[in-house]
Amino acid sequence: MENEMTNADIEMETKLSITTEGGNYLKVASGWASFLAVLGFIGTGFIVLAALLIMVMSPLIGSLSKFGGTFGFPMILVGVIYLLLGVVYFFPAYYLYNFANKIKIALINNNQKILDESLKNLKKMFKYIGIMSIVLISLYLIMIPVMIFIGFSKIWGL
Repeated sequence: MENEMTNADIEMETKLSITTEGGNYLKVASGWASFLAVLGFIGTGFIVLAALLIMVMSPLIGSLSKFGGTFGFPMILVGVIYLLLGVVYFFPAYYLYNFANKIKIALINNNQKILDESLKNLKKMFKYIGIMSIVLISLYLIMIPVMIFIGFSKIWGL
């Protein structure tokens, strides 16, 4: 265990600096990050708008359907699910937007504290996307056998 280093040890031993070339790469990355964050906010807006439209229109859609919704699923619940998806979709865009803005400020002002904050937001975005990826893969692994079972049960009349 003697070889393990703490964060403080690493910080004392290593002083990183951003070269002009590295700064240029970060500047370009911040531009793309801003672009993708804005697209994320626009996408979130469309998802929330769709959710609200579905919830407002759910009585009409329900009255047109024999079961009170598409495939027997209440449309108001579909709207709520969309609204939750909008909330989930918002956070990576928010973290990416914060990264982009703070990295620009850090590079202009040569400010280490703001640079660290920007990288913290980048870490949060990647962590969030990583956790969401694990959740989605887990849901797929659960849903695929369930769907196969449902499909075979319909074929065999179970």
